[in-house]
Amino acid sequence: MKMLRRVNTEIRDVNNDFHSLRTVLRPSDDKSRWNFVMFPNDGAMSHLPLIGELVIRPTYPNDAPVLHLFTKTNRWNVDVYRMYMNDPTHSTMCFDILRSKANGGTWDHSYTISCLFASLMQAIVTPEVEQEYGGEVHEFVTMEKLDGIKQSVNTTYQQHITKFPSLPPIPTIAATVVKANRLSFTHTRARNPSTRLYFNGIDTFVSRPFYLQQRDGNSWSALLDLRNLHPGVVFSVILSNQAGTDNTGRCLETILLRNGVTGTAAKKVANRPLKWFYHGKPLNEGNLLLSITVTQDQFTMAYKSGGTDTFLVHGDTPISKLGPAQIGNVQNIPFYVTLFFKLKSGKRGFVDILDQQGMGHIHEGTIVPPTPPASSSPAPNSDNPLPVFISLALSDEQTRSLSHILDLYDVGRDFKIKRYELDVGHQTLLHSADMATQQYADVVNNIYRPLQGQVMLVWVEAIVADDKCVAFVTSNPLCSNGAPVPFYPRTRLMHITMRLRDETVKPVYANTVAQRILGAIESGESLREGDIHIPMAQAIKLWCPLQFHFHR
Repeated sequence: MKMLRRVNTEIRDVNNDFHSLRTVLRPSDDKSRWNFVMFPNDGAMSHLPLIGELVIRPTYPNDAPVLHLFTKTNRWNVDVYRMYMNDPTHSTMCFDILRSKANGGTWDHSYTISCLFASLMQAIVTPEVEQEYGGEVHEFVTMEKLDGIKQSVNTTYQQHITKFPSLPPIPTIAATVVKANRLSFTHTRARNPSTRLYFNGIDTFVSRPFYLQQRDGNSWSALLDLRNLHPGVVFSVILSNQAGTDNTGRCLETILLRNGVTGTAAKKVANRPLKWFYHGKPLNEGNLLLSITVTQDQFTMAYKSGGTDTFLVHGDTPISKLGPAQIGNVQNIPFYVTLFFKLKSGKRGFVDILDQQGMGHIHEGTIVPPTPPASSSPAPNSDNPLPVFISLALSDEQTRSLSHILDLYDVGRDFKIKRYELDVGHQTLLHSADMATQQYADVVNNIYRPLQGQVMLVWVEAIVADDKCVAFVTSNPLCSNGAPVPFYPRTRLMHITMRLRDETVKPVYANTVAQRILGAIESGESLREGDIHIPMAQAIKLWCPLQFHFHR
């Protein structure tokens, strides 16, 4: 009974965290078996329903659940054991987390079902698949496989439709409209820009140069009509310091961010290798308008399908932030947007560039917090106590999932203090030690009390670590309506402390680590020996309540 109560609680947590895990679990006639549907947000199966079954073993949580994924993904690690589809003791997938540590895996009794589905989703939305006996295999979805994968997903769903006769709406984020200069494109074999881009074989169109990380606040945008982009055309959007050349980052000095028609994307900074990942949905689904927008600090694609009036952020995130911490200091380097076409089969065609009417579409997540009001609030009393600090608090499942990511990267594994063992993770927005008492009271009462208990959004963007501390660096937080959440002091770097070497290292030390590492990257300096900076190929979305913390 104790095990069943835990299982039901963990399944409820998965269903309640749909924005992050994109998974829904439903009971079956057998109390040990649960049906699930999950919706990848990136890659060939983006927004498509994947059907499977979760089997709870009698030895749970000492042993991991068994996972059967009915939908064929064409990913070796995911599909390799499909012969065990009806075996309640063996998963159809080959992942370390599906085996206990005693059996050579990584599953720990403290892990949860949320951790399991986070790992499964990560395996589906990354082209680099970690193998059971070490190493990684790159598994890309080609144009030829794309249509077959979609048909396979639909066929499997129809076979199991009685388990999920209705599907939940897919979480999407509406793009924010900004003023933007128009991007014009010229074929590499032509002299003048064109508003109709023909694809006949291999065709490359390049924009005029512009500069990033400037104080002028300029933005650039293009609106593309993709209705003629049929399944036989390879199409990529590339932001790069190379004018239509080196689109795959073979040169050391190349800096690029790209996104392709199959949802396959890539990122490269100077003197580093190219990193592939999946981002967003396939773009050749017909009847799509694509808005490409570059601001001083983000590169965003947004799409609108026929019959709708709202542009949605492609992949729910910018392809990448464009700050010095993400791509280095590039203030004096010209950048270009390249549109690349390769006709592999089917008819020749074209993509039209429409009038974007001076507008671009971005993911609103880099707004400076507002200045606190100059009003004076009443001094604290026993009926109106002031908290020691205010934070965004992670759940147990979110904290464990982040800790599992650190284990996958083998960062701080031997440190004595691990956040999920000690307490849940949190992100400090304001601490009483950072302000004079009256000013602190003003900010708490006028800024934060109206927000208390509301759920906020943050994106986990990178891991920073040294020999004393491990932390996640995040974006600035947003309210559920997209408004920025204030934090003070303004110089505070948003982060989540996860691991400390021992009791002598204070959690606040994580801010020092993050400032030092990101500062070195921004200035172009080499990192200190032992310092680690690992950008997330795809930012991780967390929804966290704003909480007040009082003396215990």
